[in-house]
Amino acid sequence: MSRFSKTRKPESMPLRRWLRLNVLLLVLILALSMTSPVTTLNLKLSDLYFRMRPAQPVSSNVALVLIDDATLARFGRWPWPRHELAQLIRTVTSEQPKAVGIDILLPEAEDPRDDDDLAAAIAAAPNAVLATKISASPQGRLWNDPLPLFVRAAKGVGHVQAIVDDDGLCRSIPLEEPSADGPRPAFALELAELINPRLKAMETPASSVPGVEMPGLRPLIVDYRQQIEPGRSLPFFTVTAGDLLSGKMKPQLAGKAVLIGFGAVDMSDRMFTPVTGQLPMPGVEVNANAVQMLLDGTVPQRPRLIWQFLLLVATGTLALWLVVRYPGVFGLLLLAGMLLVGYFASYLVFVHWHMIIFYGPLLLAGVFAAPIAQVENLLLVNREISARLRHLQQTLRPDLMQSNPIEAGKSRKSSHLHWKLSALSELQAELSSLYSFHQTLIETMREGLAVYGADGKLRFGNPTWNKFCEKQSASPENLSGLARLKSAWSELAAVTQAGGSWGETELPLGDELWHLYAVPLPWTSFAQDGAVMLIAEDITARKQRDQARSEALSFVTHELRTPLIAIQGFSELLMRYPSSPASSEAPATIFRESNRLVAMINTYLEVLRLDAGARPLRMTRASVRSMAEHVEKIVRPLAAAAHINVAVKINCPDGEEHVICDETLIAGALLNLVSNAIKYGAKDSQVTVTVAGRGHEVEFSVHNSGPAIPASDLKQIFERFYRSSRSESIPGWGLGLSFVHRICQQHGGRVEVRSDENSGTSFTFLLPRGVPEASEVAR
Repeated sequence: MSRFSKTRKPESMPLRRWLRLNVLLLVLILALSMTSPVTTLNLKLSDLYFRMRPAQPVSSNVALVLIDDATLARFGRWPWPRHELAQLIRTVTSEQPKAVGIDILLPEAEDPRDDDDLAAAIAAAPNAVLATKISASPQGRLWNDPLPLFVRAAKGVGHVQAIVDDDGLCRSIPLEEPSADGPRPAFALELAELINPRLKAMETPASSVPGVEMPGLRPLIVDYRQQIEPGRSLPFFTVTAGDLLSGKMKPQLAGKAVLIGFGAVDMSDRMFTPVTGQLPMPGVEVNANAVQMLLDGTVPQRPRLIWQFLLLVATGTLALWLVVRYPGVFGLLLLAGMLLVGYFASYLVFVHWHMIIFYGPLLLAGVFAAPIAQVENLLLVNREISARLRHLQQTLRPDLMQSNPIEAGKSRKSSHLHWKLSALSELQAELSSLYSFHQTLIETMREGLAVYGADGKLRFGNPTWNKFCEKQSASPENLSGLARLKSAWSELAAVTQAGGSWGETELPLGDELWHLYAVPLPWTSFAQDGAVMLIAEDITARKQRDQARSEALSFVTHELRTPLIAIQGFSELLMRYPSSPASSEAPATIFRESNRLVAMINTYLEVLRLDAGARPLRMTRASVRSMAEHVEKIVRPLAAAAHINVAVKINCPDGEEHVICDETLIAGALLNLVSNAIKYGAKDSQVTVTVAGRGHEVEFSVHNSGPAIPASDLKQIFERFYRSSRSESIPGWGLGLSFVHRICQQHGGRVEVRSDENSGTSFTFLLPRGVPEASEVAR
């Protein structure tokens, strides 16, 4: 009926805005991905893959011979005489390994006989590989190469350089290192090639050309197993050099690539790795991990940039869709769940396919999706607020737009959010006031109301106006149809003329008396100039009810209350003096009966005061069982006199036998229904009082098997002072059911009645279990 009552339907996000959000998120993540914190985050998230992976079984391809602290304590500090190292290599060779990697630098010459002995041991070892390293000395040679004697005896030489990232962790080794003699392969790669020649393809083709240097490092990511630590399962078969030199044979070295190196704390070149435990990992163990993954073909790889980019786009799009589709906490929980599932999926990809996905940008896409969407929403809200402010000002504040256009212009251009919210609050208050008036006018007015335009055609008419016209046999569509109102027509027609003012008249129409109002309306988009509003009010019932109310109040107040209070006092006196010759049961009966009548009268008076606004609702937590049993106790004498049994049934779950209400009024309403059921019930029948829980409501029902109420009376039975035809022989004022109706409405509840000849009559009222919002009704 009103343009202000319509709400805009939620719209889906426009494609243009959706693309803008995705591009903004993607640009932001790409920019952040090049920063050091995000790079470090990538590495740390990748490190978790190695830590989360279960312990690997003992390698069947690689074994370690460590010169540890116990060996040095037994055979002396390093350096040993080279014939002892030669003896160690011969002992390892006797176990028939596939290859022997000597991760010990041998750049300096020593005793010639010992050097010859060591060269002979190296030459006898299968696939022996020696280690070389870039020199840390600013003077002398660039590389710490083994002596040419040893190089000629070995099958290959490989560098033992490592790549240490900014956070100090070694995650990879250079596949090759440039030198004047050409690129030098890694120690692990050289050793693995001797066992599996197909790995030669990993080297740069130019590596065999002396003097050619590669422009950069090619990192070989190391697939780390768990670190060798006391008390943990070993990733490789490990034996100390001291045990071998002492004659303890270890057949587990057969058929494996055996790496000989330092395990002592002070001697080994230790590095921090993603799986580092209490101590950094020895360099020989790092190389052992590299050899193992090369032989197994489990070298970790990173996806190509195009796939990483597409994965980032997909993650950002899905994250934005979640926070836009499900705003609030639920959307954030879904987003967090998506990120966790995504990380677990990337972990599974690493475990099964040895692919390391950079999860840092994906995580950032999920983290920044919500803020970016919220910023976009704030911008849209700001724009929408400005548009609505302009619309509301033009609609509700035309005086400001006309009288002070400068201020109005400033308000439109202002971008201060607080000012906009303040202005919106003020205009919203005016809009709410108009809306409330409009709704009240249409839905709650008992008077007939109509608006006619200057052309005499109906612009609006509420249901009461249409009924009024039907009763008078007048057409509501045109103002001229009201000519049937005879004497009132001339006065109403005068108001519709230019310059007309408010007009009213009382018009008797048959047995009814009506009060008619007519007023010209100002110009609006709904009604143009010359429109008139007509109001028709039936004052017949109001006058009759005012007179009946006055008589009823006089009777209740002066003719009933005083003698009843006297009876109550007399019964109390009799109960205090039990030696009275009167029957011992009579005082108690008189007292209970007087209490019942006083309770009913007090309820009527409370409702009348409530109706007049002189008494607020006193909401308390009341027990429905206590109320029902109290009412049954009060009406017991009346029921006994009428030979009627009253039964109370409580069908509420444990812990829910309560309701927030004005206990006095609700007990009075229930008392009135039970009293009526007894008065109209058949002799030797039963009146049933049922209280049941219905979710968030409590239902009070009173049933009797008396004569049915005519269907024509059911629609009017709750009106004040109305009495049906079957009530003529029973005294009353017609107030009780109207009071029950009013009490329920004040509590936000409702009243229902069902009656037929077979099942009897049931009056039911339902109340909200919590604190209600009282419904307003016309008095």
